[in-house]
Amino acid sequence: MCMRCSKRSWTHTSRNTAEGCDAIMPAAATVDTDRITRLRRRYLDGIPVISTERALFYTQGWRAAEGEPLPVRTALAMKHVYENMTIHVDPDDRIAGYWTEHFLGIPIPIERGEYNRVLETELDRRDMIRFRVKSFTGAFSYLIAKRQLADTVRNMRLTRAMGPQPMDLGLDTMTGRQVNRYAISPEDKKLLKTKLLPYWKGKCLADRLEKALDASDIIGGEMRDFARALPANTSRQTNMVSTSATIATIQGHVIIDFETILAKGLDAMLDEVKTVLRDGDLAEDSRNDVRGMEIAIEGVILYARRLADALGQAAQSERDPARRAELTVMRDICRHTPMQPPRTFREAVQASWTVKNAVEIAHPINLHCFGRMDQIFLPYYENDLAAGRITRDDARDLLEEMLLKAMSQNIRPESNILSNFYHRYLGSIPITIGGVKPDGTDGTNEVTYLFLEAARDSKAVTNVSVRVHKAAPEDLLMAVADVLHSGCSNLSLFNDDVNVEAMRRRGFSEEDSRNYAVMGCVEMECPGKTGSMSANAILLCRLLDMTLRNGDSQTLMGRIRNVGLKTGEPPDFKTFEQLLDAFLAQARRQIEIVAKASNLRDQLYADTMPAPCISAFMDGCLESRKDVTRGGARYDLTGVSFINSIANLVDSLHVIKKLVYEQKAFTLDELLAAIDSNYVGHEQILEKIKAVEGKWGNGDPEVDALARRVTSELFRETYKYKSPKGAPFVPYVISMITHTIDGRVSIATPDGRRAAMPYAASCNPYNVESNGVTGAMRSVAALDFRDMLGAAVNMKFHPTAIGREPDARRKWAALIRTYFALGGAQLQPTVVSADMMRAAQQNPDEYRDLIVKVGGYSAYFTELGIEIQNEIIARTEHHLSG
Repeated sequence: MCMRCSKRSWTHTSRNTAEGCDAIMPAAATVDTDRITRLRRRYLDGIPVISTERALFYTQGWRAAEGEPLPVRTALAMKHVYENMTIHVDPDDRIAGYWTEHFLGIPIPIERGEYNRVLETELDRRDMIRFRVKSFTGAFSYLIAKRQLADTVRNMRLTRAMGPQPMDLGLDTMTGRQVNRYAISPEDKKLLKTKLLPYWKGKCLADRLEKALDASDIIGGEMRDFARALPANTSRQTNMVSTSATIATIQGHVIIDFETILAKGLDAMLDEVKTVLRDGDLAEDSRNDVRGMEIAIEGVILYARRLADALGQAAQSERDPARRAELTVMRDICRHTPMQPPRTFREAVQASWTVKNAVEIAHPINLHCFGRMDQIFLPYYENDLAAGRITRDDARDLLEEMLLKAMSQNIRPESNILSNFYHRYLGSIPITIGGVKPDGTDGTNEVTYLFLEAARDSKAVTNVSVRVHKAAPEDLLMAVADVLHSGCSNLSLFNDDVNVEAMRRRGFSEEDSRNYAVMGCVEMECPGKTGSMSANAILLCRLLDMTLRNGDSQTLMGRIRNVGLKTGEPPDFKTFEQLLDAFLAQARRQIEIVAKASNLRDQLYADTMPAPCISAFMDGCLESRKDVTRGGARYDLTGVSFINSIANLVDSLHVIKKLVYEQKAFTLDELLAAIDSNYVGHEQILEKIKAVEGKWGNGDPEVDALARRVTSELFRETYKYKSPKGAPFVPYVISMITHTIDGRVSIATPDGRRAAMPYAASCNPYNVESNGVTGAMRSVAALDFRDMLGAAVNMKFHPTAIGREPDARRKWAALIRTYFALGGAQLQPTVVSADMMRAAQQNPDEYRDLIVKVGGYSAYFTELGIEIQNEIIARTEHHLSG
């Protein structure tokens, strides 16, 4: 059905006219209505296969190109991958191209290396046992040496007393897990363990980064010993540089320049690069970078032509006439584009996917997002519609496949310890729709609505980020309501009226600010012009704990000394303002540590791992003659996420202000004693804490002002720093799943949260809302979102809050507009009842398609680990009255 009228969408297309939907020409092709259902079911039922092809061919190409300049060597290594990888053609495809030889596979970014240690230790049970023995021996020795063993045993006992059990480190291999299981062939496992992983040990970026951090003075006090002693094996997606600070290994978060790719085609782009090399007076570094871009484009063209050849071979061997005809069409499309500009909507979709897929193969698991595809695809759709080459159903069918395919490339070979937290499809490769155009006019169009329908009907967890502004059509919010009420919580809403100003403040031009797109979970950048937005984090409650312990940090494994500043013992803080000043001093120091560590990582990328396959498709790199890792893009960003969490931090400060300083109900030392005992034996203190009114999320002016003051101080502190590329540091708020993982290994907090319990997710209140959804929205909107470039605000609505009738949905739309008018920047609703989620836990097979929001992205509820499932169920469930 068309989302904006009751007429059948296969014979109508909705227009911005008083007449509603106008008739279009008859269908140019018959759509297999079961195809998308089959694809989705295969993605849900399939077990991801770890592929070694990319790792093998990259290593071969890398070794063969020894002696070449790094950008050239990197590009030649990837060209060797494109030339030799197996091209998978699937019987359910209309869009061609996979990143491995499997329908559902995972390539290994072996030269980056963040998953190498997991692969070394968790493919074989004997290796797992050896690793566990070694790690537990190391942890035990650390605890004895630091005289923390008794403390740790006590903490575990007090934590268990309140329910949570110690984390199950487990001995299930990657292929033997019950949750988030992977497959790998015996031959590939042997190749990885005996050849590929040993070759890259010490050479991969993750190993180099660990070594560089160890050699630096960035990690202070006892932190280095503590980090080495942790018994858990996780990927090296993040690196702890303090108990309250981490940096990511990947640079990530990129949207390539799809608009230019489609407008010019790769042949013309390659000619431009060759012209620069032929005519330009280039310094050696610049010539090497541009040569890398040249080889990168040649590699993608080679891949596209091999894709066409594989489709042709599949067509020759296909016996079914209809499928043979389809394969022939696909072959012809891939022969033409992306080398030449696409001529049709289908060619535009295929060209976009071909290049994105090629870039994903070059940089797997690096969050390459699509940008504003409703704006880019619109002219192709309108032309095809007018010429009778396409129907609405046909276009939507292609977009549904595109969403599912994007979803399939957001999987990661994580470690066993995270299997109860992680899940297969993260949904954090969003597509941005709606919003204003660069000239400030409304950009909502027919393809905007097609993407919404595709999100609803595909039931893919790929995030669709819907930009909304004051003049956005009411139909847009009504269409969003339709998707959400269907059980697909795969949409996020973004407020242009706040976010455009946030972009402007961080140095983007007026037009580029208006043209922002979402990448990763909620982070914003100008598509095709922003080189990256690296991910770092400040852990807020650990920062407060550091303040209360004069620069030490208390953990479930005992105290870690001298990781922060000496800002005073609790009795030294005579007033709340003195305590807050000490907290902000600690924060400034931890942000400085993050900036130093982040810059060390970025310099390491520039020195050892250029990215020609991104640089070739990024505005500014050819013009500046610089690789993206050296600052070649028109813009660049370095992100710092403030997590775990605003709500727990603000509530803790509010409790301390009221009970310690105003009511003098107990001292800071007494509060710390209660925290260190997980409130066991200190129940009177806990009851007083719970009785404090006005916690963040209730629209209390005093607490909301405190939240705004503290966060604004923190956010603006990041502005002091720049990366080696000249990129400004920018704050954002997105916890992914860390609020649960970090919470699981954290001590109790002053707001009454017990040890090992989750923190609030992202920018959420901590389930203390007593004034309904309007109180929660007022508190969230009190933050100054113009100071940050992205925040995830998760709110859980009962389906009746949206309802089926137009009047109910108009009330919900009015609520969203009011929240945005107050200054809220983002909202990602989960529209499903807690009762339904509990039923899904009991009967997962009956709820395979149920989609929820996690930290800043969408996920299939039944694929989440039990700890994340329970955290989402526990979130406050909102209803609308009247």
